[in-house]
Amino acid sequence: MIRGNFSLAVLLLAHTCVQAHGQELRIELFSKSAPTSLTVHAGAEPVRICEAARGQSCLAVEPQAVAHCNSIASTFRCRSGEKAKEFRSATLFSPIPFRLVAGLGKSTPSDPPASAMLRKVDAVHAKGGLRLIATMDLETYVRGVLAGEAATLKSPEALAAMAVVARTWALRARGRHRADGFDFCPLTHCQFFRPPAEPGDSQSPVLAEAVTKTAGVVLKFHGQLIDAYYGAHCGGMTEAAGDVWRDRSAPYLRSVSDPYCARGEQATWQQAVSLVDLGNVLHGMTEVAFRGQLRDLAIENKDASGRARMLRIAGNSIVWVDANTFRYAVNRQLGWNTLKSNLYTVERRGDVLVFIGRGLGHGVGLCQAGAEQMGQMGISFDKILAHYFPGAILDGSGVDHAERILSSEHFEMVFPPRQERLAAKALEALEAQRAKLAGRAEALPTRIRVRTWETTDDFIRATRQPGWVAASNDGRVIDLQPLDLLKRKGVLESTLRHELTHLVVRRRRAPEVPRWYEEGLVLYLTGEPVGETTRSLDPRRSLELSLSEPRSENEMRVAYARALDRVKEFAQQRGEAALWQVLERPSREDLRWFKNVK
Repeated sequence: MIRGNFSLAVLLLAHTCVQAHGQELRIELFSKSAPTSLTVHAGAEPVRICEAARGQSCLAVEPQAVAHCNSIASTFRCRSGEKAKEFRSATLFSPIPFRLVAGLGKSTPSDPPASAMLRKVDAVHAKGGLRLIATMDLETYVRGVLAGEAATLKSPEALAAMAVVARTWALRARGRHRADGFDFCPLTHCQFFRPPAEPGDSQSPVLAEAVTKTAGVVLKFHGQLIDAYYGAHCGGMTEAAGDVWRDRSAPYLRSVSDPYCARGEQATWQQAVSLVDLGNVLHGMTEVAFRGQLRDLAIENKDASGRARMLRIAGNSIVWVDANTFRYAVNRQLGWNTLKSNLYTVERRGDVLVFIGRGLGHGVGLCQAGAEQMGQMGISFDKILAHYFPGAILDGSGVDHAERILSSEHFEMVFPPRQERLAAKALEALEAQRAKLAGRAEALPTRIRVRTWETTDDFIRATRQPGWVAASNDGRVIDLQPLDLLKRKGVLESTLRHELTHLVVRRRRAPEVPRWYEEGLVLYLTGEPVGETTRSLDPRRSLELSLSEPRSENEMRVAYARALDRVKEFAQQRGEAALWQVLERPSREDLRWFKNVK
């Protein structure tokens, strides 16, 4: 429910202790092509290959020995010397790192071998081969992200800054692929990750030093892990997050001047694209009602950083297109980095439009080109981070910080360590409810932050709601009472359904529609019971007032029941399809009906 209104459950205080929790991550390997074979090179300790389901049928690869494994039909067959075993799925593990070489189905003879040094990896069947999921500690993952994302960085201080950013992002977004059985993929969808390299890699010691130097250090703002964005080149001015993603605005992600990146390779760029090609892109965009031939394109307005925000498109008529949406569409159809950023001007030269720009990527957060120059100038990693994330502070408790974060495709859950099992189930329930809302869910933010508190007292202090309220939200963040308490009371899933549905209804409600209709519609859609409601409302208080400022739990329950009854009556008279129409576009007759409801 929206802050200022109340949920239905009557709740009691709960006090529990915090348990310790380690930071292990599960990372998918070689996502672009499912391996069809594996070669296992044991080190000084044996590697055990065991049936994942039972954990008892194992093949031991002796020290310094090799095993060859193949995916055939629904079986996973491994042979080492004279010994061989078949598995449905397998776990490979050793006390020390062993070398794993994957045979990729789509590779060519000229491609380098896909290899990694690992301690534990699960091999499960997937379409066309195997899915490999490695288990590793946080710092090993950060080192792999540096190998994938920081190839242009040479300065130790810039690498150290990147290590802090990568670690912060990992802890905040952990569980992004939970539905698939792992935390992160190795692609840019998460963070580009290269598996730990073999000894002898010339870059490995430099990356290891950056990780070791900053071990456990993260960035926080007001005690919370920040959204640690970064990009290749900001073009001399970073972008405010809110100008790219409306639901990601934050004081530490505002636009700042960056004179350091001017020497980078992407300082300036130029791209000529024909009107015909751009017209074809526009015709394929479902977001744009573009007709006819493209005659011209101009920047309608810019944001505070100077980046294009809205474009004016001239065809058979004039249409306006969001600059971000346009750039993504152009790059998908004409090649990635055709338009390297939104920091550009446009010139018409005959039948060609010339984009003259600066920078590469969205420009939010740390600029790698600028960070590298700062590092080369002797500026320390903490000052680099302070420049790009103003107001954020370094916290050395990154590994053992009190709160945890799990993510799914559309949600991120902040929770005390002891509630991880329920947090994962809550994310599943939220995703399921979002799917049920179907097209209505398009009104929701791209990612919703959900927070559950350690105790009811903490919830009360944070939300200023009474202790018998199960949850509240401000349109962007959902606050919940302790998950285990909601579970014991039997209202966890119903509370999650209520809050998410409330977000959708709230965002679609026209300003003139009263709050009681919103509340009644949410109850109608979720099918929640309201309990005993025999008592009537105080005739001196309106239904709207009783819902927004209830003086007691009983008044709140009666008001909810009254709102639900009115919505039910409306649905019987006009049909369920009219409920949304009245919410979004009420007629004059509807507004008169609202006023007459008691």
